This record gives sequence, C-alpha cells and structure tokens, in this order.
Amino acid sequence: MNAVSEHDYHALDLHLRRFWPDREFEDFQWAAGPIGQVLPRFRVRRLAPSNPDQGWTYVSIGAFEIHAGQRVEFVIESPVESPAHVESLAVIAHHHATTAHPLHLGRLINLGRPWLRESLAEGFMVNLPYPWGPELEWCGLANGERVQLLWLVPITPAEFRYAETEGTPALEDLFEAHAVHVTDAGRPSIR
Repeated sequence: MNAVSEHDYHALDLHLRRFWPDREFEDFQWAAGPIGQVLPRFRVRRLAPSNPDQGWTYVSIGAFEIHAGQRVEFVIESPVESPAHVESLAVIAHHHATTAHPLHLGRLINLGRPWLRESLAEGFMVNLPYPWGPELEWCGLANGERVQLLWLVPITPAEFRYAETEGTPALEDLFEAHAVHVTDAGRPSIR
C-alpha cells in the first residue's frame, strides 16, 4: 500500500475537472466535528449546475486516504444546493475512516436525519455512479493506485430495512421497476 501525497490529491482534482469541465465549483471544509483530526486534508467539492436540467453535485475529497481494500470517494447528487451535503459527506468520510467496517459498494448508511429538509430519505445506499458512468467511477492516482467514486443514493428507513433483508440489488431492481427518481426530495418510499 502506497502513502497518499499531494500528487494524488492533484490527480483526483484533475479527474474531477476533466469530467465536469463546464461546471463551476467550490471546495469546502467542514470545521465541526472530528473529521479534521482524522482526515486533515478532507474537503467537499460542490459543483454548480451548468444547465437547468442538472442538479448540484457534491464530491468528497480525502476519504481515499483510508485504504480498506479499495480507495473510495463519495458523490451526492441533489436537486438543491445545501450545506447539509457537505456535513453529510464529512460524517460519512469520518465513519469510513474510523469504523471496523469501512464503506464500500453495497453498504447502507443511516444518516439519522433527512438528507434534504422534508425528505423521507434518512440514509444512503452506496452504489456505482450510474448517472455518470465508468469515466467518473475510476481515477488513477500518481502513486499508481486507483480511487473508486461511489454514488450515495438517498433511501428511506423502509427502503433501508428492505435492502438489509433482501440485499441492495433487490432495492435497485425496485427503483428501476418503479422508475423512481431517487434524488427527488419529495418522493414517497417504495416499501
């Protein structure tokens, strides 16, 4: 396992800039909580929509310092701009860095609050970045390793329980069968 350097952060920065060349962005640090002690270089990139059909995109930068089989970062797509997403990504990265069960594809995360105000969804399913495809999913680092960018899909408590018992592929199948727009803050639970 190679150590992470500023060159690796630069590689991730370039990957995001190349993937979203037309999107204005700003990087944020989350000062509250212990994320600064655990991942001092952690930040969240907020990408503004470049057209009315796009949402706001938030990407963690720094979770990849934790090597738990696969280096990962997390992406949230939102219909609205909200600092709550910066907080959510900081909490999730801290959880990833400090628990015996780091996050990976297929894991479930209970956020403990709605991901957006007035939403029924209070958790996330860690998923492949389907809206953006494999071009976003994999980023090569300067140290020769790769980072996998994973999409945090908002899910309701009932959907969380369903995925716990039936598996995340079963929940994905339900979303697809019902043509669920998962980032719609007002969507009903499908379970």
